[in-house]
Amino acid sequence: MSGVVTLTPAPVLDRTYLVASMAPGKVNRAVEVHEYMSGKGLNVSRTLHVARRPTAAVMPIGRDDEHLLFRTPFPHILRIMPIQGRIRVNTAIVEDGGRTTNVNQSAIPMSTADWERVVDLTIEQIQEMDADWLCASGTHPFDSDTGDFVDMTGLFERAREAGARVALDTSGVPLDRLVTSGLVNLIKPNADELANLVGRNLGTIGEALEAGRELNGGGIEVALVSLGADGALAITADAAVWGAAVAPQLVNTTGAGDATLAGFLGNSVDDDGGLDLERALATAVSWGALAVSLPTTLITGLEDAPEPTVSVPDLERVLLEATHLTKK
Repeated sequence: MSGVVTLTPAPVLDRTYLVASMAPGKVNRAVEVHEYMSGKGLNVSRTLHVARRPTAAVMPIGRDDEHLLFRTPFPHILRIMPIQGRIRVNTAIVEDGGRTTNVNQSAIPMSTADWERVVDLTIEQIQEMDADWLCASGTHPFDSDTGDFVDMTGLFERAREAGARVALDTSGVPLDRLVTSGLVNLIKPNADELANLVGRNLGTIGEALEAGRELNGGGIEVALVSLGADGALAITADAAVWGAAVAPQLVNTTGAGDATLAGFLGNSVDDDGGLDLERALATAVSWGALAVSLPTTLITGLEDAPEPTVSVPDLERVLLEATHLTKK
């Protein structure tokens, strides 16, 4: 049973307004309002907790917002580092019929000193749990002292020295920098992100596998690639597994990737410390399929998780969704 410490570098307060209809530029009345703490790492830890896997969720929280933690499901898994500033807020306005308008706030910068305290707390939790994984998920905030993204390298070096593998789920510049750092064991790109990492579009399962192997060659132990309707791949330098599960219904894709990552990390390490790709991917696609059938990112039980299918990848299978390069 794999122990996982998650770090959400830029947590968020999700605020959702349910309205009958939206009239831009006018006063709109909400029928319901939902508000809870969120963030990719926290979502991973919540799902692991529901599955009764050992986990702790490290989060830097603005000192003025600590009261919000009492509104959070499973607050006992949180490990909070109070920092200067306030938590960012993401607002969703959902109309009858499902049309959704989102206003998402950028990550709040933090000082170098505050970031170093977050790093220390994270390492403390890894050591206390003897964790198999550190999972750093979501947007990386800027360091207000340097004007650049917070520096993850020291955290990852110390995590590996403590015996934990490092999983990274982010995008953009931080992903580009860290994917070849030699400090990351697992990344979880989707098809577009994988295509951009290798600099070419991908048309088949085989081409996606080949791209994953390029990442293995650059130091990534596992490329966990989500392919949407085409399932998922778990790729190492000498093995590859394909998996999929059929969701009972498609309601909300937000948080599905976090459930997938939770399923993989929580079931990945075997008794000898190696990786059981087949077991991990089977659980990953099952939990991910369950997540898309739920209205929110909060999974409260895994009893209805769909049965997964895991097999050798069909290299000739054409991807249903074309990839799109955004970098030249």
